[in-house]
Amino acid sequence: MAPTLSTAPSDQLVFPWVKAFDFRLSWSHTFHERFKIEPSVGIFNLFNFSNFNQPPGAMNGWLDAGGSINSVPKSASQVFRVGDGTGVFGMGSPRAIEWGLRLTF
Repeated sequence: MAPTLSTAPSDQLVFPWVKAFDFRLSWSHTFHERFKIEPSVGIFNLFNFSNFNQPPGAMNGWLDAGGSINSVPKSASQVFRVGDGTGVFGMGSPRAIEWGLRLTF
């Protein structure tokens, strides 16, 4: 007999979609058939969409575990705009520009 699965509690917070439009442009130049230089520019969240209430990064298999994506009650939520992340993690953050240079020889 298969085990029955319980549904999520009715007061759970629903996380909104992440809205972003990323754009990257690069071009390459080859010198002497062996040396290639490739400058680039990347713009993340080009149109600077506002994202609110993104989930935390941890998931848990239990619906009643505290601090997990799948167990945040609406009463414990706060409306906040997503800011810059740490390091290279900035999912849904405001517009960011990345400059790059790749050398191949």
